[in-house]
Amino acid sequence: MGFLDSLFGDKPTQKAIDKQMLRLKERYAQPEYRREAMDKLLAWGTPEALAALLTRFTVVAQSPHWDEEEKRWLVDELATRGEAAKQALQAFLAREDSVAFAAQALRKLSSSQDQWVKDIVAALHARPADDHRTTQGKAELVAQLKDEGVPDVIPAVLPYLADHADDVQMAAIDCLDRYVAAADDDLKATVAVGFAALVADDARPARVLRHAAQVMARHRFAVDANKPLAPAVAEDFVVEDGTLAPARASAGPPSRP
Repeated sequence: MGFLDSLFGDKPTQKAIDKQMLRLKERYAQPEYRREAMDKLLAWGTPEALAALLTRFTVVAQSPHWDEEEKRWLVDELATRGEAAKQALQAFLAREDSVAFAAQALRKLSSSQDQWVKDIVAALHARPADDHRTTQGKAELVAQLKDEGVPDVIPAVLPYLADHADDVQMAAIDCLDRYVAAADDDLKATVAVGFAALVADDARPARVLRHAAQVMARHRFAVDANKPLAPAVAEDFVVEDGTLAPARASAGPPSRP
């Protein structure tokens, strides 16, 4: 391969790819500067070039307007790139944190909603609940599943009630809250057990515990009256007839004679 071919040919060197990747990650640069780099990587279209291109989703440009515009433009461009882009997106979703736009791009490339859900679940399960390194990615993937409107994702999301990160737990609570009413009795009981364990865990943050308790009360999940509630839950909820209910407001101090 000659010198010019190494710069402009169909199979660029890794050095050339890395140079363009650095350009598209310049958050203070003009939009045209990043766009030229993205255009070049798209034109090359190799797996390595596409992997570099997707790092644009991990950078927030100084201008919120242009940041949004560029990412939406890239989503639309990727949607025209077929199987090569699909494979690059699947790999990106399995390892990176800023995945919302990549998930949108993959949705446009998927043959069906079911296939897209399988890919998102696979990306989520690449980040176990005990993984401390990919908090944002897990929360964003769970949110994508909630927004897609597919109740079958309950078993995939349930383990993340026990995630170490507040944001992931909150996303899991919201997702399960949306779908559990449509679940069969066995699955609903399994979800209830997960919530009951959560509200008894006083090591969890108060905002997570209270949010979980609200969902339990709304769906009338069974709770073990013999198992103490975490203090943050016991402040606002009581066990009545085997389920959680909001505590009655205090009548206030007694009046003076």
